[in-house]
Amino acid sequence: MSQIYMSGKKLFIPGPTEVRAEILDEMSKPMIGHRTEEFGQLFGRIKPKLQQLFYTQNDCLISTSSGSGFMEASIRNCVSKKVLNCVCGAFGKKWHSIALACGKEAEKIDVEWGSAIKPERIDEKLSSNEYDAVCITHCETSTGLLNPLKEISEVMKKYPDVLFLVDAVSSLGGTKIEVDKLGIDICLTSGQKAVALPSGIALASVSQKAYDKAKTIKGRGYYFDLLELKKSYDKNQTPYTPSISHLYALDRQTDYILNEEGLENRFNRHRQMAMMTRTWAKKRGMEMFPEAGYESDTVSCIINTKNIDLKAVKQKIGNKGYLFDTGYRKLNEKLNEDGKQTTFRIAHMGDIQEEDLANYLNELQNYI
Repeated sequence: MSQIYMSGKKLFIPGPTEVRAEILDEMSKPMIGHRTEEFGQLFGRIKPKLQQLFYTQNDCLISTSSGSGFMEASIRNCVSKKVLNCVCGAFGKKWHSIALACGKEAEKIDVEWGSAIKPERIDEKLSSNEYDAVCITHCETSTGLLNPLKEISEVMKKYPDVLFLVDAVSSLGGTKIEVDKLGIDICLTSGQKAVALPSGIALASVSQKAYDKAKTIKGRGYYFDLLELKKSYDKNQTPYTPSISHLYALDRQTDYILNEEGLENRFNRHRQMAMMTRTWAKKRGMEMFPEAGYESDTVSCIINTKNIDLKAVKQKIGNKGYLFDTGYRKLNEKLNEDGKQTTFRIAHMGDIQEEDLANYLNELQNYI
């Protein structure tokens, strides 16, 4: 499979990603009642496949929302005392903003964007016994950085009463995340990234510890009350009307990921595409933005060392049928203010193949 595009510009942005034609076809299936036996069978088929994708025996909840919905659910249901938010980019910052918006007491570890969150920083903070949850972004999409989940998980094991909440929005489905081995209490993602679905659906694995914590918390909200979601989940239902079209697509896509491509093959393909992109950038005389050794396998953030007019590149390559990403706006604004070189991003996630990426890079080098 090399060409997955239907029409319009080919997307090499970090979400939404390209969606295969057969998945779009699933979205056009006739509606069924969401309280019917047929719906229950559909939902029931999806659950064990999501457990394989997340490498977990925990429940894997589904929400008709973006991943931000499950971020809010995590904060509302799992924080009663104080939450520690790990900020190394825009989406770590988002964790902190959501916590404050939900009226929770929150503190953050704040490192320079492009630097990884080191486990010893978390250990130092948790030793105070002030916190009941830690929030971290696995792949910081704004900077193309992958935080060291395995090393951080070893620190978390020292604090069994502290919940481990992970935003894997732009990594899960492209990078192996063994939820149970890592002891993650909530691991959340959005469909429109490496899982390669149309935007509008979110997934989250939820541990028993997270459910138990939720039972102690008042004001969990309504739409994202984990206990209500679980009651319905156990009956192969959702408490509110879901996007049935997305569930059809998810059912087919998980079959493809697990049985046709295979998880290890999928992870290896993402790794190869990341290496291809880094090699291409180096040959063009450019450098990666994230700290060395912490680069993401799903999105590359590259320093514009040549001071190229990225908006002009976007227009020119757009005329060739590609959508180019000129970098995360707030990051580039800050870099400009500091007199530093800006960045651009190349996404290589989802169902994009190596041949697709090679064609894009070959075209892109005419302008960069």
